[in-house]
Amino acid sequence: MLKWFAPLLLFAAKPETLVRIVTVAIAGAVVAFGVWVLSNVALTFDALKNPYIAVAYGVVLSCFFIGIGTVTWLRFRRLTSPERLSPPRMQPEPPPLPNAIVNKRAEALSRQWARDSRGSIAQTKGKIIAPLAPAAPIEPKPAGLARGSLMVTGPAYSGKTALIRILMHATSANPPKASEVVRLVDAGSVDGDEPHLAALIEQAATTDGVLFVVDQDLRAPEVAAIKRLIGTAKPLYVVLNKADQFNAADRDAILLSIRAKLPVTFASGHVVSVAGAPSPVEREIEDARGAVRLELRRPPSDIRALTNLLGRAFPLPPERTLRFEAA
Repeated sequence: MLKWFAPLLLFAAKPETLVRIVTVAIAGAVVAFGVWVLSNVALTFDALKNPYIAVAYGVVLSCFFIGIGTVTWLRFRRLTSPERLSPPRMQPEPPPLPNAIVNKRAEALSRQWARDSRGSIAQTKGKIIAPLAPAAPIEPKPAGLARGSLMVTGPAYSGKTALIRILMHATSANPPKASEVVRLVDAGSVDGDEPHLAALIEQAATTDGVLFVVDQDLRAPEVAAIKRLIGTAKPLYVVLNKADQFNAADRDAILLSIRAKLPVTFASGHVVSVAGAPSPVEREIEDARGAVRLELRRPPSDIRALTNLLGRAFPLPPERTLRFEAA
């Protein structure tokens, strides 16, 4: 019985064959119906014994066959055309931008960001800024058992202290266990002389990893410091802070430039972007009397990319949460 289903499998594999057979069947049915109708009409008029009726019958029948044949031929020609039978051509993907172009764009963005940040204080004068809760000072925890420790460093004014505070407040709901705690050691900036950088390298060797916080593209001294920190054989994570200052395209260009300046063996997944303390944005506030005023309000922080990365670096059971404390 299964042998009767073999043609159906053929049609399922090649649907264009089924379309051709259906087209031929419909054309044959139309021809047969047309011949039957014209024959009945001709037999009716043939009873009158008029030769002109026979000639007219022959002309109409010829035109009918010519029309049906032409339509069928055009349909087969369309079905068997190379454009229809051949698979659609995929558009080739555009080649990636050269590293030189990406680096040039990232450097231009960094220079523009530096100029804009210098004038941001002058631009906000005269505007009402929504009061923020005073930031609590970072209190070092007494030395004790912890899952690990991370040294936080980077260039000056990149937001290292604010990032440490955000990480601590984001995970301080309940008292954590010692196996869930990661201590954050604020080692200061890498800007300094050779003895200062050498002391940072020694301190990094005593921790379980390094968070290198930047707020723009890497410069030559920072690349040199990162290479020396990688030489300690400790995991290193580059964090692009203040990512809210850039749009999506500019942020991706800076991340690509940072990855291009790092060693080839460096894991690209260890470069993430965060917005530890986003800049205030203007909001229209309407009071009870209907008056509208402009206020600068600070959006919430976005550090999910960093917490997910550190969650993979210090894995915990699904029901537990990684916590951060200041060392």
